[in-house]
Amino acid sequence: MSSRNALVRRTSGSLGGRGATAAAPPPGREPGWWTPSPERARTLLLVAARPTICALAATVLLVLVVMLTTDTDLTSAPAAVGATWLAAHQIPLTVGRTTLGLLPLVPTALLCWLAARECARAVPNRPQPIDLAWLAGAVLAGPLLMTAVCLAVTGDAAGVTPLEPPGPISAFGWVIVLYLGAAAAGIVSRAWPEVCALLPVEIPGWAVLGARAARRTVLRMLGCAALATVISLFAHLSRFEVTYQQAHNVTDVLGTSLLALLYLPNVVIAAAGLLSGAAVQFGTGSVGLFGVSGAQLPAVPALIPVPEGPASAWWPALLLVPLAVGVLGGVELGRTSDDRPGAPWATLTSAGLSTLAFLLLTVLASGQLGAIGWVGTDLLMLVPLMVTWFGVGGFVGMVFARRFLTPTAPVEDDDYYDDYDEDYYYDEDDEDPDDDYDEDYDDEDTYDDADTPVEVDAELVEDIDDDVEVSIAAPGSTTEPTEEIVDAEVVEADLPEGDTTTGR
Repeated sequence: MSSRNALVRRTSGSLGGRGATAAAPPPGREPGWWTPSPERARTLLLVAARPTICALAATVLLVLVVMLTTDTDLTSAPAAVGATWLAAHQIPLTVGRTTLGLLPLVPTALLCWLAARECARAVPNRPQPIDLAWLAGAVLAGPLLMTAVCLAVTGDAAGVTPLEPPGPISAFGWVIVLYLGAAAAGIVSRAWPEVCALLPVEIPGWAVLGARAARRTVLRMLGCAALATVISLFAHLSRFEVTYQQAHNVTDVLGTSLLALLYLPNVVIAAAGLLSGAAVQFGTGSVGLFGVSGAQLPAVPALIPVPEGPASAWWPALLLVPLAVGVLGGVELGRTSDDRPGAPWATLTSAGLSTLAFLLLTVLASGQLGAIGWVGTDLLMLVPLMVTWFGVGGFVGMVFARRFLTPTAPVEDDDYYDDYDEDYYYDEDDEDPDDDYDEDYDDEDTYDDADTPVEVDAELVEDIDDDVEVSIAAPGSTTEPTEEIVDAEVVEADLPEGDTTTGR
């Protein structure tokens, strides 16, 4: 008999073990780490082709509809398709002597969203750096190829149409920047923990909190700017008649209205800069909260919300909007962050990332507009003003929350988890991981039959925690169990042949 605290051991012949029954993988040469598998190659091909094909189909359809409704000769359709593709990627176009760099953001946002969504679906469960590199290359392959074709088409049509092809460095640069940003957004939204694990340094917790707070700050500021745009639009309804004077039929009205909707995000981003105190430039003139100087606005519906005339005395009060957005972000960080030394750094990170986001959005929403000149927010004023409002307001809100508000649980980013599909943890075609565990024990060779003896070289001991009082009465005894026994064990000893109960 072994010691009474020995564990029950089964012999290797009776149980077998999972390692003993596991079959060796079939022989074959493994592909190199730089070579994707055939299934992975098909996925990368879809990532490269599907967004480009969808965008090209929509571009061709839009061009044909416009040409057919305006009775335009279809011989210039290829050049129009190429120009539309380039304009959708924020590549400046030159028609004659007029340069159009202020391009609508709606098509660009849709293209980037399609690429990011396709990239997020193709992220493997446990991505490696080579997987992310292949994915980024696939996202860029289709748009770069299509951009090269459009540059060649517009170059061939330069002798027939007044359209001049843009420079290849500018064209390919914009495409690379946009689609690399879309790929990064898709990968991070799907595999943020895995991406962090691949980084050489660990990201501190306050940086993550600051990034999440910056995302909410940007969305709130854009929401306030959109609300201000709508209010200003209703306040200047009298301009509608002037902006639609050149529309002679229903088609012109629909085209002008559609163009205004495409430029609506540009107007909202400019309104966000205007609320922060920065001036919006229209060539040699400007519009700001403290004054309007010599701004000659074109008569287009998208610019109806832009205020005109001398600045009113109450306009500077709108500076409270970005300050309130910053204070609200600081209150959230002060209530939800349990890292008191790191909370100020999180607030500073939120202010910096929010300002950086608006800087990038403002660059996208600005550009050259023909004879008017440069149209966009003054970047030299925008950056320090937004850092001030979001930073100072964030610190004020954080201090207020620590002193007067009750701490709450950290705010989770619901959209981050919504981006994860059910097939993130395992593929839909694969079986549930628990099935592999169960199948190993459902095998007939794993369990012993009822008639097969099992060799046991120990005694069964059931340890009971010392803190739990147990009362056990002897068999056949009439004495009530007592509560003085604090430790007990059940022992199944080897009994001699004979009666299995008494041992006789």
